[in-house]
Amino acid sequence: MEALVKSVSEVDALLGYEQLLAEILITYFLEVYTICRIVNQTKSTNKPFLNIQSDLPIAVVYPQETADLLHSPMVQAIELGCTHFLVDEDALPYFLDHYISIHDETLFRRPEKYVLIAVQSIGTAQASLMKAVQLHPSLQDIANLLLVVPNAAKFELITHRYVGNAPNSLDWIHLDTYDPETGLFMADANLFPDKLSNLMGKTLKVATFYLLPWSMMRQTDDGIVRYLDQQYTIDGLDGYILIQFCLWYNCTWELYCDQANQYGQVFPNRTGNGMIGALIERKVDFAIGAVGGWYQLFQYFSFSNPVQWIGITCLAPRPGLIEYWRIVFMMFAESVWGILILTFIMVSMLQYLLPPPDLPESHSQRSFSWIVINLLCAFLLLPSNLRRDPLSDVILSSTLSVFTLTVAYVYIGKIHSILAFPVYEPPIDTILDLAVSGIPWNAPHEAWMYALVGTENPNVQKVLTTFRVPPIEDIPIIADEGKEAIIMALLNYGHSMVGTWFDAKNIENYRLMTELLYFEYDTGYATKTWPLLDRFDRLAMWIRDACLFQYVELVDVYRYMNYWVQTSIAHSKDRPQNLLRIMNVEEISGGLMILGIGLVLAIAVFALELGIVGFRKTSVYRVICLKWKSIKHSCWNVNNLMRNSLDSVN
Repeated sequence: MEALVKSVSEVDALLGYEQLLAEILITYFLEVYTICRIVNQTKSTNKPFLNIQSDLPIAVVYPQETADLLHSPMVQAIELGCTHFLVDEDALPYFLDHYISIHDETLFRRPEKYVLIAVQSIGTAQASLMKAVQLHPSLQDIANLLLVVPNAAKFELITHRYVGNAPNSLDWIHLDTYDPETGLFMADANLFPDKLSNLMGKTLKVATFYLLPWSMMRQTDDGIVRYLDQQYTIDGLDGYILIQFCLWYNCTWELYCDQANQYGQVFPNRTGNGMIGALIERKVDFAIGAVGGWYQLFQYFSFSNPVQWIGITCLAPRPGLIEYWRIVFMMFAESVWGILILTFIMVSMLQYLLPPPDLPESHSQRSFSWIVINLLCAFLLLPSNLRRDPLSDVILSSTLSVFTLTVAYVYIGKIHSILAFPVYEPPIDTILDLAVSGIPWNAPHEAWMYALVGTENPNVQKVLTTFRVPPIEDIPIIADEGKEAIIMALLNYGHSMVGTWFDAKNIENYRLMTELLYFEYDTGYATKTWPLLDRFDRLAMWIRDACLFQYVELVDVYRYMNYWVQTSIAHSKDRPQNLLRIMNVEEISGGLMILGIGLVLAIAVFALELGIVGFRKTSVYRVICLKWKSIKHSCWNVNNLMRNSLDSVN
């Protein structure tokens, strides 16, 4: 009889437990897309199965130990949109041990997670379980936790404190008691209270590095950032959000800074260095510092909402003056020069081949050199002796005069108009200009080109081949030389993000490109289980909508950056003042160069002619002439003999 009563009471308790869980689900998880029910019923278990009657969408998951977590049932369930978990006691160790690693493998992500744990053991087993759960590290990433713990004929509803720092944050908090006989909650309390509005000084871990004007660490006595056991505050556009976040939610930041590796990189084995390396290894909860929503890193992290716009472009070398000797040849295109040269050669050959007007039987009155020089004088509008006797010669000379007059005056007009003012090389304004120029463009980290990887634009692909990441200490040298482009960013409210390698002197060697390489939005990175990402998004939205970033940008740029550099960049595309210039020696350098080449060739030919004249006076020359005459005479005799032989045969 006692066994029967005990069995009935156990059934009633089980029904009461199932009724309690169903009521919690329908009250707090009503609008949830999918609920994950984590069950681990094995033959060795001695706990009854909780049959929860609910119309809510529930995905029942049976955990499986597998080396490939990507294909585990838990990952597949989370990909269905599971953010709320109902965990049976037997599945609890697996769930907590794999909570972080499983979420790291998923693509679906949402920072707010709710975990409801159904504890069925009692006595010492229950105490041991509660202690193990309390000390488990996964609880640091679970803010909304509820344990249903049986206590005699009732059920205690317990959560952890979460706020503050260990060991206080690990304390259990009793929320309410449920009486299955009456079906009522004793205190009618909120079983998932808001723990994130006031974090009670909780220490959060963040990674960033010193980057103007985004995050500038400054030591102070009352800072809410701890770094190397000292107190700091963080100025800058991203620093302002971090400070306001902790002021708003009552927390402190523990800073991780890897200045040498800056943004860092992620390796295939989920390790890394720098800012994002610290986040992938979970040394920190959050990372921020002028990072965009880079596709390459999306599989590893959760991204915040866009904070503010950033435009990426380059400071290209300022166009220099064109050498004056080149201006002589720049008046006409290559095709025009080709036509002029071809016309000159054809007219020269025509005048040489045509018979002279006075002596039709002789072609040797005028030499070819005389014709070339005479025609050159005509092209240069100098006095020349043109053919004018027959009508055909008159037509040829008339058309030639009109052609040379037209071409010469066009040339003279163009060169006079250009030489009156300084002539500059074409500027590098667009991506196409940068690609055609072939000059390297430098950045302090390869992260500056992440947004361009995978593009199908041929101009951008060509530009990527000239991207360089020199050592930080070499960039000031490159900036002083002024021969290569250096990357920079345009901030949302008009100022420029440039490195300290630019100063008031070398910035004058650069000009801001008109076209952006690309633009992106400043974004924060978090682990996929950090529960405060939504709160960060909400605060960043308020700050952005209130236009506070405009004030912060103005203050920090003028406080930390070179005002002269900012002004020079803003006016780098202004045209230089065009003043009339008197002609200097450099401006006739093209003519002097042509004259010099002609003098050198004339001297060389003159020396050759002197050598030939001297050689003709030597005995060697006379011997060669005698031998040549004898050979020529012998050939003439042979030809006569052959001709006579042929005549006799005929």
